[in-house]
Amino acid sequence: MNFFKLRIPNVRLYLLQIGVLGTFLSLLVGLFHTQVIQGPYYRRASEQNRIRLIRLEAPRGNIYDRNGLVLATSRLAYHVYAIPEDFSPEDTPILSKLLGLHEKVIRERLSEARHASFTPILLKQDVPKELAMKIEERRPELNGVFIQIGFVRTYPYGDVSAHLVGYIGKISPEEYKNLDPTVYHYNARIGRAGIERAFDSYLRGEDGGRQLEVDARGVPIRLLGEKDPRPGNDLRLTIDVKLQSGMKDLLTKHKGAILVIDLKTGGMLAAFTKPSFDPNAFVAPGRSSERLSIIGSKERKLLDRSLNGLYPPGSIFKLVTAMAALEAKVITPHTTFDCPGYFRFGPKSRAFKCWFHEGHGRMDLYMALERSCNVYFYNVGRLLGERRLAEYARKLGFGSPVELELPTAGGLVPDAEWKKNVHRDNWYPGETITFAIGQSYLLVSPLQILRLVSAIATDGTIFSPVLVWEEFKNERKDLGISVKSDTFRTIRQGMLQAVSSNRGTAQLARVNFAKLAAKTGTAQAPPGEPHAWFGGFFPFQNPEIAFVVFVERGKSGGFAAAQVGKKLVSLYHELRSPSVS
Repeated sequence: MNFFKLRIPNVRLYLLQIGVLGTFLSLLVGLFHTQVIQGPYYRRASEQNRIRLIRLEAPRGNIYDRNGLVLATSRLAYHVYAIPEDFSPEDTPILSKLLGLHEKVIRERLSEARHASFTPILLKQDVPKELAMKIEERRPELNGVFIQIGFVRTYPYGDVSAHLVGYIGKISPEEYKNLDPTVYHYNARIGRAGIERAFDSYLRGEDGGRQLEVDARGVPIRLLGEKDPRPGNDLRLTIDVKLQSGMKDLLTKHKGAILVIDLKTGGMLAAFTKPSFDPNAFVAPGRSSERLSIIGSKERKLLDRSLNGLYPPGSIFKLVTAMAALEAKVITPHTTFDCPGYFRFGPKSRAFKCWFHEGHGRMDLYMALERSCNVYFYNVGRLLGERRLAEYARKLGFGSPVELELPTAGGLVPDAEWKKNVHRDNWYPGETITFAIGQSYLLVSPLQILRLVSAIATDGTIFSPVLVWEEFKNERKDLGISVKSDTFRTIRQGMLQAVSSNRGTAQLARVNFAKLAAKTGTAQAPPGEPHAWFGGFFPFQNPEIAFVVFVERGKSGGFAAAQVGKKLVSLYHELRSPSVS
């Protein structure tokens, strides 16, 4: 018993020594982990807490039209930023009053970038100079808040070229995580549509930066280094903005699109869509309600009807039917059919009506194109069949996107195989008849019709259309089409007669200073009114331009679209004053 009593204090001392040694070892391991293993991390954190990197925004490149008129540019502006880690929440009421922002909005914006440490957050863009000076004066009491000179994108022509030029917008948190952080910072603006999006990396330039040492309150002490920003590259488009501006007055009451191409170079002179929108609403502060109304518009204001709208073409597609029939040798230019005002397969079959209910009488191909006789092309479609008609339509580029710097719609060219795969149904003879006059399931874009009339005007030797002037420096692909010159010559003559003849469907487009050739189209699109088309080239001899006019729900190609076409050609003639006869 006494033995154990003598040993107990020694055991306690031993355990105490072990505890002290364990504690010392734990501290040693902790210090090793902190200073050696985690040392680089804490050194970076220390530097980050002491040093601030302020980006210097690069001015985005300008976008010009073919004549050097500015379509998009950047102007200097004062922006208010705050670094969340340096900002004192107690200063929120003061900042709220200065900026005219609700305190909740300020708190929300400062909490957006929690995963991006010491990142300056844009609180308010494009503030007046007087306010910027006032904030700078109060900077010592507003820790982490500072004024940065940046840029605001502006679009001088507003809705005239909105779909082509596009607009820019703030990068989203998801994009910030996925894109290269050395190029796209948290507050970066990125191209959202049109040329701004397609050439974003070319236009954006390279941001510079300023490295500052700060004290414990985040107040700058000294400048450690600075890198100047590199401005973005400028772009020159082939568009003539004066010509395009004049189109606002041509499509006054209707939605629609107008396209004009320079046949000598392949450069697009105009690509106008209505309704349009003001791209400044997407970059100017305080216009959020306008942005929302544009995005949610029932008129689909963001849809570029000229490049991506898809519609039945109606009778303007008879140009394709005529070309296919001549090439397949199922008719000649002098082949005639009688038009009593309707067409039947047999005595008891359904009557397919001509738009001229009294009937055109006996017609050859020239007269059929001139007067747009449905019955003539019903007969031609029956002889061709849907397979050959679809083959030639695809050969002319329908059913596939047009190669361009911007996205374009492909459309739809139907045939028996397509219908069987999609609708699980057979193709019926009546569908070939309506296909031949541009109805059935057929869907095309105005740009595709422009390519068609361009091919007719140039014997199929047109260039791929381009929108950016710099693209002229590159070797461009010729869209040579293996169609006989006699075929093109025949169709051009029929289009000339459509305008010059007193019975032609396009006679309302006639001008007194030169000859032009065109074809009208009236496309049924239930349950609304028909769409109106007008496509052609000018002048008839040695054509300079090809054009297409699309009037959504315009009722008649020979009235609504042809009259717009006349004004378009007159506008072009006035601006260019071409010496034609």
